[in-house]
Amino acid sequence: MKRILIVVLVCTLLFSLATSAIAEAKMTVTKKNLIAIEGENTAYFYAKVENTGDSAGYIEYGGKLVGFNASDEIILQEDYVGSSPSNIKLAPGEYAYVSEYIIEDVLRTDTVTDCKFSIKTEEYGSDYSKIPCEAKLELSEDEYENYVYVTFTNDTDSILYNFAITVVVYDQNGELVFVDGDYTSSIGIHPGSTITIKAGIDSDLVRHYTKNEITPTTVEALVYIED
Repeated sequence: MKRILIVVLVCTLLFSLATSAIAEAKMTVTKKNLIAIEGENTAYFYAKVENTGDSAGYIEYGGKLVGFNASDEIILQEDYVGSSPSNIKLAPGEYAYVSEYIIEDVLRTDTVTDCKFSIKTEEYGSDYSKIPCEAKLELSEDEYENYVYVTFTNDTDSILYNFAITVVVYDQNGELVFVDGDYTSSIGIHPGSTITIKAGIDSDLVRHYTKNEITPTTVEALVYIED
């Protein structure tokens, strides 16, 4: 009887240890910024999300954004904020960016002084491989002529379709001030070919930078090929 009891206890302990050791993905927001355009009913929300867990996982397409005013009242709520590209799979230590364009009348009459953003994992999503690229930020005095150029080469033996591009700009303080993404499945990049994509920075953002002494400084780009 004692032997049976010991075996049961050992099995229970082993099961408990195995359960606690199950690897899981965990999406952590490491940077976020909400830019409300003065006098308008529009805002831009940007975030950087990293998988800080010990297993790969997919970013959900249901991130929750809540904005508060100076009285700590909720004046803004978005329930479907996703990554660029959406539902992307991240290995431990990998990251992706989030971009959301917001239109709310309350932004004309009140000010978002703080915001909270959370995003979880999903069981299913999209698998991408990243390929090397170069990004260049080109600014001008004309608020309508500010661009990020992304250049990359197809170094495989096949025509590449279904690719996504994310462009990111940080300011002099390391804050996210621009994130944009694009996806195409109708263009094929032939083996050995080099392509450059031009992404424009919205003029209202450029005016916001100037008014608030924000200097776009660092640029990053990520190019994804759908597996």
